[in-house]
Amino acid sequence: MRLFVCSLSLVVSFFVGTAWSAAPNSLVGALNDAAADTGQSQFVRSVEHYEYKDSLQRDTPRGTVEGFMAAVYEQDYEKAAEYLDLRYLPEGMSAKSGAEYAKQLQVIIERNLWLDLGQLNDTPQGLDNDQLPAYRDLFGRVRLQSDQIALYLQRVPNNGSSIWKVSNATVAKVPQLYENLGYGPVAEWFVNHVPEGRWFNVNLWEWTLLLAYLITAFVVMVPVTWIIKQLILLTQYELKEELAYIVAGPLRLLAAVLLVRAWVAHSSISPAAIEMIDTGFLLVSAIIWFGWSAMGIFQQGLKKRWKAQGKDQAASLLRPLTNFLRVIFVIMAVLLWLEHLGFNASAIIAGMGIGGIAIALASKQSIENFIGTITLYSAAPIKVGNLCKFGSISGTVEEIGLRCTQIRTLDRTLIHVPNAKLVEMEIENISQREKIRFKADIRLDYAVTTSEQLKAIVSEIKAMLEEHELVLKEPLRVTFKGFGLHGLQVNVLAYIGTKSFPTFQLASEELHLKIMDIVVKNGSRIVPVAPVALNNG
Repeated sequence: MRLFVCSLSLVVSFFVGTAWSAAPNSLVGALNDAAADTGQSQFVRSVEHYEYKDSLQRDTPRGTVEGFMAAVYEQDYEKAAEYLDLRYLPEGMSAKSGAEYAKQLQVIIERNLWLDLGQLNDTPQGLDNDQLPAYRDLFGRVRLQSDQIALYLQRVPNNGSSIWKVSNATVAKVPQLYENLGYGPVAEWFVNHVPEGRWFNVNLWEWTLLLAYLITAFVVMVPVTWIIKQLILLTQYELKEELAYIVAGPLRLLAAVLLVRAWVAHSSISPAAIEMIDTGFLLVSAIIWFGWSAMGIFQQGLKKRWKAQGKDQAASLLRPLTNFLRVIFVIMAVLLWLEHLGFNASAIIAGMGIGGIAIALASKQSIENFIGTITLYSAAPIKVGNLCKFGSISGTVEEIGLRCTQIRTLDRTLIHVPNAKLVEMEIENISQREKIRFKADIRLDYAVTTSEQLKAIVSEIKAMLEEHELVLKEPLRVTFKGFGLHGLQVNVLAYIGTKSFPTFQLASEELHLKIMDIVVKNGSRIVPVAPVALNNG
C-alpha cells in the first residue's frame, strides 16, 4: 500500500509539472512557450519574421504587439509607452501618463483577450481586405457590458517613414476600459503595496493575494470547524472522535480551498494566476483526503454494527475491501483531475494497462497473495477468532489481510503467513468442532483382576459417564477390547458437549479421576503400557 501511494505521488507530481507548462491561458504564457527553443528574448516567436528596421520592431502590426507585450512583461512601462500613439488625446489625458496607460492596457489584454500572434499581419502595409482604412488594423475586441470594443493599431509617421502603434482612439478608451475591466479595489491595494516582479510568470502581488486569500480562509474556517468539532465531542455518538478528526482535518482544508476558489472567481487577477487555481491540485488533494477519511469512519461504524450482530467474518472483510475502494477512489479522482487539465484519460489508462503488465510480472507474489485472500474469503475455511492448526503452527486467527494472515500463537507471538502459502496448507479448524472427544485406553493388571471385577469396572464406568451432565449419550462406549501384551485392555469413548477447551479439560480431569476410583474400588489396578519395576518395599 505504501509503495502504491509513493508511486502515485510521483505520477501526480509529474503531471502537475507537465500540466503547468502544457496549456497557457494568457498571452504571456503563449509567447513564452513559443520562444522556448530560441536564444533571443522569450517573447520572440520561432516563426520567420519580417526583417524589422525599427529598433522597437514597430514596422508591422505583429511586431508592434510583440514588442509591447515583451516590454510590459519586463515591466518596462516607459518602453511600452513607445508603442502607443499618444497624439491628440482627449482632454484629461496626457502623453506624460503613457507608462500608466501602457500598464492599464496590459491588464485589459491579459484579463479579457486571447491574442494569436500568428493571425496578426507581419508586413508594413498591414492587412488588406479587412474593410478598414489602409493605415489601420484590428488586433482584438473586448466585451464591455453588452457592447464590444475594438482595439486598433494604426500606422503613424516617424522620421520620414511610418511605424505601427496602438491607435490614439484606442488609447483614449483605455482609462474607461480599465475602470470596468481592470483590477478591483482589493487587487489594486496589492498592486500598489507589493514590489513589482514575477515568479513562474505570475506577478508577485498575485502570489501575495492568493496567499492572503488562503490564510484568510483558514482564519475563517478554523474557529468554525473547531466549534463543530466540540459540539460533536459533546454527543453520545460512538465514533465521535473519528468524526471530530474529519471535521478538524480534511473537511477544514476542503472548506478553505472552496472558499479561496470562490473569492478568486470574483477577484481581478490575471489568467496566469487563475490557471494555478484551475489546475485543481489543492482541491483534488482535499477531496481525496476527505473521501479517504470518510471511508474509514464508514468502515469503523459498519464494523461495530456487524460485530454486534455476530457477523465477525463480514466485519473482518471490511478493512481490505475499504482499502481496495480507497485505491479505486484515488485513481478515479486523479484521472478526472488529469482530464480537467486537458490530458486524454483514455490514453493514460491504456498506458497504465501496458505498465500494469510489467508491474504484474514484477509483483507475481503479491498477485498470488491477493488471489489467496479472495480464496480465503470465498471458501471461508477460517474466520477471525478461530483456533486453528496450520501445519506445525497452532494459534488464533487475528486478521485476514490483503497480503497475509495474522496468527496469534499459544505462546502469544504473532505470525504473519502469506495468503498464497496459507491456502495450500492443511488447515485444522479447531474452533469449528461442535463437541470434543473424550478417549481413555486403560490396562488392568492380569494378576489382580478377575472376570467379575472386569465386568463390574466396565459397567460402573459406563454408568458414571451416562450420569455426567456434560457427556453426550451418543456415541458412548465402554468395551473390553481383549488381552493385551501388558494387561487387560478396556477402551472408553465418549464426547463432551462443549466447544470450550478449558471446559473440556476440567471435565476430562474429573472423568479420569472417577475411572481411577472405580478401578481401585473393585480391587484392580491400572498398569502402564510397558512394565516398570515396582518397589514393593
